[in-house]
Amino acid sequence: MTYPADVYKYGSITLWLALMLPVCGIVYAYVFLPVLIKAEVTNLYGYFEKRLSSTCRILTSVIFTVMVVFYGPVVIYVPSLAFKQATGVDVLIVAPVISAICLFYTAIGGIKAVIWTDTFQFTGTVLSTLLITIIGIISVGGIETVWNTSMAGQRLDIFNFRFDATARDTFWSMIFGATIHWSCFTITNQAEFQKCQSVSTLKKAQFCVVLYGFGVGALVFLTVVNGNIMYTKYSKCDPLSTRQVYRDDQLLPYYVLDTSREIPGLPGIFIAGIFCAALSTYSVVLNAVAGVIYEDYLKRFLSPEKQKNREGAILKTIVCYGVVSTLLVLLVQSLSEIVPFMITVQAIGKGCILGLMILGVLVPVANSKGAICGAIVALVLMSWIGFGRLWYSLEGTLRDASKPMS
Repeated sequence: MTYPADVYKYGSITLWLALMLPVCGIVYAYVFLPVLIKAEVTNLYGYFEKRLSSTCRILTSVIFTVMVVFYGPVVIYVPSLAFKQATGVDVLIVAPVISAICLFYTAIGGIKAVIWTDTFQFTGTVLSTLLITIIGIISVGGIETVWNTSMAGQRLDIFNFRFDATARDTFWSMIFGATIHWSCFTITNQAEFQKCQSVSTLKKAQFCVVLYGFGVGALVFLTVVNGNIMYTKYSKCDPLSTRQVYRDDQLLPYYVLDTSREIPGLPGIFIAGIFCAALSTYSVVLNAVAGVIYEDYLKRFLSPEKQKNREGAILKTIVCYGVVSTLLVLLVQSLSEIVPFMITVQAIGKGCILGLMILGVLVPVANSKGAICGAIVALVLMSWIGFGRLWYSLEGTLRDASKPMS
């Protein structure tokens, strides 16, 4: 939903990310995953307690919990917005319904239900993305038309080698910044670690992670293609300038609905694909956050008798998190751009956890005191940079980095 709109406005430099994602998968599979599996921890952040200290474990768990509090509402909001554009039903009506459906099957079925539903939802996501890409190319006159129009509109200007820290996107910010950012999604992701643990052997888990890297890379490539198709279609009449849409993240649903006027059923396939992606992501987040909160917080304060009712405690945690996520949709609705906000929040939190993970796995002399000091400095510095950027963006003092709209 958001990456094609980003490409539409700012160009295809995200293409470098698609090329680096397999590298992220390979590094995780053969450098970090064997160490984590060997540590025999049920919780990713339990590794920090074994390697460094219980304080490091609590710190990383708190960071993870705060991040998913902001991440959940985005996952609910995006499909609700697409559904609103297709049907006119308000976001604040759709969001609680999505949350309730996901809460139900995640709470009842646990990780097994999450993995099975993920399998079907993955299929829906990929098929809808491929279908929209193919129909989009046909609707604008073929790949050559997309290429020529995108070149003329500077959308394929991806060889920006400037060493400029103030530039929105450069080759270097994608190769290094985006690669590290997506390494955070793999290496420090409790949800991904849970799935790796559910596979019978380390070799199978490594194969899954490598496949994930190539698969997500391919999906990001398709979003770049879709962004350029959208620009080709609207290069002479920009929907944002003409106020057909008011937010960047409304561009893709608008484009699909506009393209599908002569193709009955396409909007439904698109909405189904968006919902598959959202439910898949949200169910994994629910399962992961419930496990972390129970293991790292609740278990420390529950008596052995109360620990026997583990399922009840986890169920309550899932429901509470679902309610908070649904309420925070109101906050997400006020954001003008979702991608920069999510990258900022994820970078501050997961960047810190990734630093600790690299320190723990690759630096044998590292100790708890040094790790905690480094983590605190990282959190403060990255919060200043990240939220400072968002503040100036809201103030309207940042220069507009968007490409020409026609």
